[in-house]
Amino acid sequence: MNIKKIIGGVVVLVLVVLQFFVKKDNIASYESVAKFEASVNLPNEVKAIFRESCYDCHSNHTKYPWYASIGAINLMIDHHIEEGKEHLNFSEWDKYPEARQLHKLAEVHEEVEENEMPIKAYKLTHGDLTAKQKQTLLEWSKKFEE
Repeated sequence: MNIKKIIGGVVVLVLVVLQFFVKKDNIASYESVAKFEASVNLPNEVKAIFRESCYDCHSNHTKYPWYASIGAINLMIDHHIEEGKEHLNFSEWDKYPEARQLHKLAEVHEEVEENEMPIKAYKLTHGDLTAKQKQTLLEWSKKFEE
């Protein structure tokens, strides 16, 4: 038997098996970020950017794209969400001490300014922040710089 056929068969089998591990459990409503938005008096234009580009990975509310139903891709997306929430979860904002909240807001500024956020994988599938969105975020978050 041809080695390429064996490898191809194994790849197909793995992809089929991965379909059984698709999960989409990060689906709380935007109410989960209401305390954050209220506590920092988030302006509407900044709120729109957060909802479009930040909350998918940094809250308990993800708008899953159609391709999240593909097992292997879903695992990657789930990993990014878990990692994002590990660093900053706006749905858990009220559980952070005030000093940590201020530090996280300063990090928002730094990450956007240094083009570290959104991450490259998110940019590939969703696009990057526009120059105007980036400027809006930086102007808003500048007051939290450390």
